[in-house]
Amino acid sequence: MKRKYIYSGIVALVLVFVTVVLFLTTGQHKTVANDSSDKNFVLKIAENNDLCGAPQQLAIAKGYFKEEGLKIKVVKLGSDTTNFEGVNSGKIDASNSMMGSLVQPLANGAKIKITTGLHTGCLQILVKKGSTIKSAKDLIGKKVGVGDIAGSAATYVRRYLGHYGVDVSAQHSQVQLAAYSASELPIVLQKGQVDAIALGDPDTEIDKAKYNLITLSASATDPAFKDEYCCVAYVSDDIAKNHPAVAAKYTLALQKGAKWAEEHPEETVAIQTSQHYIDGDKKLNTKMLKSYQFKPSYSGAKKAFTKVGGDLQKLNVVDKNVDLKALRQASFFKTTASN
Repeated sequence: MKRKYIYSGIVALVLVFVTVVLFLTTGQHKTVANDSSDKNFVLKIAENNDLCGAPQQLAIAKGYFKEEGLKIKVVKLGSDTTNFEGVNSGKIDASNSMMGSLVQPLANGAKIKITTGLHTGCLQILVKKGSTIKSAKDLIGKKVGVGDIAGSAATYVRRYLGHYGVDVSAQHSQVQLAAYSASELPIVLQKGQVDAIALGDPDTEIDKAKYNLITLSASATDPAFKDEYCCVAYVSDDIAKNHPAVAAKYTLALQKGAKWAEEHPEETVAIQTSQHYIDGDKKLNTKMLKSYQFKPSYSGAKKAFTKVGGDLQKLNVVDKNVDLKALRQASFFKTTASN
C-alpha cells in the first residue's frame, strides 16, 4: 500500500511538473511570438551614396540585414530631402546621419531616437592651394561656402571656428557662411566668390585633385574632433516604441557593417566602387576611409552628443535654456544590440 501511495505521489508530482513546464513554455512561445510579429515588417531606409555610408552599404552587400532576419526597402529621397528629414516626416523608418545635423532638430522636438554611433571623421574645410588662410583665425572677415546653412558641414565650420577662438554667433559672426549646390562649391572657391568651402568625403578628395585645393581642417584628423563620433544610426520614434526588435536588428546590421569596414578598408572601397556608391580614386578613398574609426558605440554616441550640444549652445545655435542632459536622455534608444 505504501508503495502504491508513493507511486501515486510521484505521478502527481510529475504531472504538476509537466503542467508548470507547459505553462512556462507556452508563455515563452507567446513572448517569442510577440517579438516575431515583426517578421514581415519591411523597414524603409534611404539610399546612401557617401564614403562614410559604408556600414549601411555593407549591411546590404554582405547580407547583414538578411542575417538578422530584417526585410528592408531602399528609398530614393532626392537631393531636396535629407535622411533625417525623411525619417522625421515618415518617408523612411531609419537612417544614419552626422551628429552635428541632429542635435538642434532634436532640441526642437524632432521625432527620432539614436541607437548607436558608427564612426568618426568625414568632413573637411578646403582652401585653394597657396592660400594665405592657414588657420581658423585667418578666416575672420572671410566667406565660407557650404551646401546647407543648417547642414553638417556648416555645423562643423561653426564648431571648428568657435573652438579656435573665432566668434560665429548669429549676432556677431566674424565669418559669413553662404549656401551653394555641392557641384558649385569648388567653382565658387576657384572664382574667389568664397574663401573656403566645407563638404563631406569623398567629394573633398575629388575636388582637391580636380581644382587644386588643400585641406584646412578635417574632422577625421583635427585634434579637437578626430575621436568624436561623426555619424550615428537612428530610428523613428514609432519604430523605437512599437517595433523595438526591428530597431535592434537594424542597429546590429549596421554595427556589423561598421566592424567589417574597420577590418577590411580596401575591400570596403572596392565594394563601394563596384556598387556605384562612390566615385573617385580608390587609393584616395581608401586613405580617407582608414582615417575614420569604425568602432560602433552607443556610449560613444552619447558622449559625442554632449560635446556637440555643448558647442552648439556656446555658439547660440541651440538655446542655452535647453537641458542637454534631459535632451540626451530623450534622444537615445538603447536596443539589445547597443553597446
